[in-house]
Amino acid sequence: MAPDSRLWRHQLGEALTGFRRILPKAAVPFCLILVLVSSNIEAKAEATRDSWSVVSAQLAVHEKPAQGDTLMLASLPPTSNLFNSSPAGRWSSRIQIPINDQPLIQKFVRFYQEQGRRTFKESLERSRFYVPIMTEILECHGVPPEMISVVMVESAFQRNASHKGAGGYWQLLAPTARAMGLRVDGWVDERRDPIKSTRAAAKYLRSFYEQFDSWTLALAAYNAGGGSVQSALRRSRANDFWELSKRGRLPSLTRHYVPKVLAAMHIMQNLEKHGFKSPGQFSNYDYESIWVQAPLKLEQVAQWIDVPMTQLQELNPSLRLDTLPPDSGYALRLPSGGRDKFDIAFEDHFRK
Repeated sequence: MAPDSRLWRHQLGEALTGFRRILPKAAVPFCLILVLVSSNIEAKAEATRDSWSVVSAQLAVHEKPAQGDTLMLASLPPTSNLFNSSPAGRWSSRIQIPINDQPLIQKFVRFYQEQGRRTFKESLERSRFYVPIMTEILECHGVPPEMISVVMVESAFQRNASHKGAGGYWQLLAPTARAMGLRVDGWVDERRDPIKSTRAAAKYLRSFYEQFDSWTLALAAYNAGGGSVQSALRRSRANDFWELSKRGRLPSLTRHYVPKVLAAMHIMQNLEKHGFKSPGQFSNYDYESIWVQAPLKLEQVAQWIDVPMTQLQELNPSLRLDTLPPDSGYALRLPSGGRDKFDIAFEDHFRK
């Protein structure tokens, strides 16, 4: 569970029309190129396929487009091999987070293989809808894609997961989420959006890495808070998570949390070796987005464009009440091809 923090306020009022990776060796990806077009700012980043990536996902995230704009499509090509089960798998050639033979890591590996096996399998199956998008975003923020295992541990890829005030895929507390630029109120909870929440979590994790120069300590800070980790380092004069853990300088929950995430990461690097199968094929994640300033109900929109309401709910998971907020605008996501029908119906509705 991520603690409250005011770090890295991130403004989400831009129209992001594409994510692709630029990954030169020995350099952090430069993912956002700001371009001013008319009165809108679009952030774009381009990517190339590297030797380890079997997923080439292209993502378009539309945060706040101006009304009347032509919007691009967010699509995710299907693949059956996200988690490569061979030693030369998707992550094995680029591991940035050392996973050693610590007893606690091995303990949690056995837990996932035995008592926690069913939950782990179900999480893997759910992950196929989100991991390609999430790993693209993580990399764009300079965070190792292996960190997707945080979602496995925190929420098991369930957007409605909630524990002690934390919520969403990455289990961010509301103040933390707001500090990252996410909207969390009675109408909208962007912690439940796989795209927006991942951008916030990526910045949060990256800020801790820049503070502590260690991904294991960044994980500890994600769970316990940066102040708690900083205090532990100062008191013990150590600079290593395992040393802090050995000395009991970190909370018990955090001393178990980090090995649990690393254990999930270790299994995901080689599923077959640990008795799991790769998730099924990925479904397309296609949508168009339009900025709407009217308290429309999703049920009404579904009738206008002739699609199941469940489809709109899946595309707009941030809406708590299946209704667009009346007090402000909202970037409504529509299935690909639904924009024209919506425009006509919207105009007729307000003409009456």
